[in-house]
Parts: sequence; C-alpha cells; structure tokens
Amino acid sequence: MKIKDLTVEQKSEFRRELPKFDLFLKEHLKHLATTSLSLYKRTLSYISVINNLQNLDTKDICICLTQKALTNNNLIHIIGDENTTNNNKNIRLSAFKNLVEIFKTDIKKEISSVAYNSIIEKLGKRGCKIRQNILKDRQNKDVETNPISNLNWEELQSLNKEYLKKFKEIQHQYIKYNEIPDYMFLRDCLVCNLYVNNTFKHKTLDFNVILRNEYKSLYLHIGDNQPPTTNKNYLWVKLEGNDSKIVINKNKTTGGVKRCISNDIGHTKIIPQKDQKIFALNKDITKIILFIQQVFNERKDRPFIKSNNRVSNYTSSTWSKMLTRVFKNIDSKISSSLVRKIYYQKIMEGNYSINEKQLIYEMSDFSLTNSIFEKVKQSDNIVEEKHTKLLVEENLKLMLSSSTLKGEKEIHFL
Repeated sequence: MKIKDLTVEQKSEFRRELPKFDLFLKEHLKHLATTSLSLYKRTLSYISVINNLQNLDTKDICICLTQKALTNNNLIHIIGDENTTNNNKNIRLSAFKNLVEIFKTDIKKEISSVAYNSIIEKLGKRGCKIRQNILKDRQNKDVETNPISNLNWEELQSLNKEYLKKFKEIQHQYIKYNEIPDYMFLRDCLVCNLYVNNTFKHKTLDFNVILRNEYKSLYLHIGDNQPPTTNKNYLWVKLEGNDSKIVINKNKTTGGVKRCISNDIGHTKIIPQKDQKIFALNKDITKIILFIQQVFNERKDRPFIKSNNRVSNYTSSTWSKMLTRVFKNIDSKISSSLVRKIYYQKIMEGNYSINEKQLIYEMSDFSLTNSIFEKVKQSDNIVEEKHTKLLVEENLKLMLSSSTLKGEKEIHFL
C-alpha cells in the first residue's frame, strides 16, 4: 500500500500529520539533510495514518508501534506486506528506527530496557535482510540491462580525442582570427575531459579522477591561495606548475554525517564525514578552463559550467540530458554513473593489487570498507587472506551494481 492508495479521508489525515512530524524531526534530527527529513516526515505520517494513530502525539505513536512490533515478527504495520518494494520497506524501517532512538528513554521507562534492546536488534536484523534483497534486486536487474558489455573505456578515450582535436582547431582560429568559439562545444569538451581524461600518475600507477555530478556546481578559483572553506566546491587552477585541484567541501561523502554499523548487533552510530576532499586536476583540462574564462570572462560568483542559455544553473535532470548529448556518439543513454562503472570494470579486470585498487577508487571518491582492507593487511594466514581477498572482489561487484555508486539516492542504512 502506498500514499496514493489511501482513502480520501486517510489522505486528509495524512496531510494533517505532516506538520507535526516536520517540526518534530527538525527538532530532533538536525544532522539530517533536508531531503531525508522530508522523506521521513512523509513516511512517519503515512505509518501513523495506516495504524490509526493520527490523534496521538509522536511519543505515544512510537510507544504503540513499538509494543506492536515486539509481538509482530513480520512488522507489516511498519514496512508493509509482500507487495511493498524492498526500497520502500527499507525507508519505512529506517524512519521508524529513528523514532525509536529518539524515544529511547521513554520506551525503557514505559515498557522496559529489555524491550528497547529487543526492538533495536529486531529492526537491525530485519534491515540487514532488506538491504541484502535490495542489492540482489539490483544485481539481477544489472545482469538484464547492464550496458557495460557493449561499451569499453577505449571508446570513451577515442571520443575524447575527437573533442581535443576540435578544441585545438578552435583555439587556433581564436588566436589567429579572433573568431569567437561556440560555448556549447567548449562546455561539452570540458565535461568530456573531466569524466574521461583527468588522468594522473602516482608513482608507477596511472589513474583517473572521475567524480559523480559534482562538476555541475564547481566554482572557478584561480591563484595560489586555497579556496575558502565553505559549502561550495571549486576548480582550483594554479597558473604556475601542474598542481591544480578539484576541491570538494560538500557532497554525498563530504561535509556531513553518516550512519554506520556499530559494534553492537542491531545498533548503529552517527559519525562525521571528512570536512574536505581534494582531487587532482590535470594540465590539459586547466587549459580548456582558462581558455573558456579568457573568451567568455565567466562570473566567479556562479558555478563555472553553464547551461545552454548561460544563465540558469544545472539541475540533476538538465545535467543528465547534457551528458547524453556529450556522449551521444558512444551511447544514447550514457550517464556519469555509467562512465564510472565502465572505468571500474576496467580496473576490476586489470592486474592490480588490493591496495592499488583501493587507491584508484579513492581517486574517484569511492572506497572499499576499511575494515576489509585491514583484515587483508593484518592476516598472517595465507588461506584466510585469499578468502578475504575473494570477499573484497565480491564486495566490489556488489558496489558496481549498487545505486550508491550511480549517484542516485543512497540506501538508508539503519
């Protein structure tokens, strides 16, 4: 059952519940992003209405739902029946668990401490099963629709060479005849290079920096002084040397908090993410950036990469459409996530060590679980080490089919 399946009366009750949970969540879960707060607000309002608890306050709603969950193994009153998708089950369970954690003291007082520990463990175990099903669903879908088998990294490289060839011709025409170039082509050329050609060498290891869709909101900062530490992200171009950078202060893995698994079964904890991440930006790309800046004198108070009208900023939707056009000669439905997956597939098939793979993935703001790598490093048992490395490879395959890699909504881990 979904919100659209509610009766007319229930929909009215649902709308009346929204302000109550909106105020409640903003007060108690200030660390969450606006989108998560909105999602949980609607989810808890829905759960309240279908359980006929809309006339109660938030604490009593939590107590009633908890008491029922303790005697109801299938948790249908919270996550729904077998017709509910695993994604929706995960969101509902996550929203309810947040509610339980907020009223931890009240549950222990009005029910018991044992009840609180039992419900937390129950929700944790159920959440693990749901998320495993989500990954399996995505893997099965990926097997059916995965376009990687028809694409390879060399094709993307060939396309980028065509962009660079035309860029040099345009640059020559501008210098010799002062011919103003087409902004849309220069923008597309820059975007293609950011995704495909931001190549660097670390010791003997060649790697590419490939971020998600952060490029659409990068501001230009030219000079030796580091950009200010704000919520903005930057293209930091240094005029001397080959040391330009991409500075990320805020994205899905930076400048916020995340929920992770605790040492206690069924429990989680909230930890801060890194305040800032800095990635390499090679000289070829800085040349394109500086040429665009020279020709069009872009404003520094707006993101550097502009839409077709050169006024409005990119949204996720318009950025995706632009990427489709940039890579249209390769695939009609290519996206940033697909470019990343093609590259990761290349690395997966390459003869790299575990540590080298870890470094390469970190260069694209994506890394394996540290605990897995620590286990590999610390293991003295050769058989155990081989087994653990196999687990790492399996973990990589799961990640490659996961939407968290695709820049879509993250799985809401409990």
